[in-house]
Amino acid sequence: MMNRSVLLWAALFGTFFLLAPQVARAADNPLKDPSFESRLSPDQGGWNLFEYSTFSSDQARTGEQSMFHWGFSRTVPFPAFLDGRASGSYQELPAEPGSRWRLTGFGTTPIALEGTPAFGIVQVSFFDSRGKDLGTAETAGSTTTRAKISNEINSQTPAGEWVFLDTGVATAPEGTATIQAFTLFVDYSGTGISQGVYFDDLKLCALGDDGHESDCD
Repeated sequence: MMNRSVLLWAALFGTFFLLAPQVARAADNPLKDPSFESRLSPDQGGWNLFEYSTFSSDQARTGEQSMFHWGFSRTVPFPAFLDGRASGSYQELPAEPGSRWRLTGFGTTPIALEGTPAFGIVQVSFFDSRGKDLGTAETAGSTTTRAKISNEINSQTPAGEWVFLDTGVATAPEGTATIQAFTLFVDYSGTGISQGVYFDDLKLCALGDDGHESDCD
């Protein structure tokens, strides 16, 4: 799944989120190692990392670990004139059509990001049983439910401040078999510097018919 997601970000900026069975209430967090303390690998049910991504002890909102994504963006003398990165991590879980999801977490950068687009977000995306993307920001059509993208860490975000990130509620479209939950850092600013975003304390909520979005706060 990761390769498809990276290619989709490529379509958006020149380069490029998880599920659990639906439950009646959102009190439980189906993500494994949501604060990255155990550094769980994919074969342990943990995090798939791509591009420039690593578990880190340099910054942490709680505990001693976080997830760090970074990249290097520069201007190049040939189309499309920018070379950059979309780095991230994700988990994938089962999901049913019509199920409702919300992903929250926290992000920070020790040095304020420069340029645009350069940002860190959390995101959820839905896929069918064949791995077809049913809803991402860059592929959704007029009849497709868009993936939900959170508020972001960007050049306007104060350095060193942990910011609450929230996708809001996303409803799985018809044909959904899985959901992917992402942390992402995208940098196509052309600033010529290496920069990145730390993520911590994620929570994926499966909302029942009665909502209860506050359970994700």
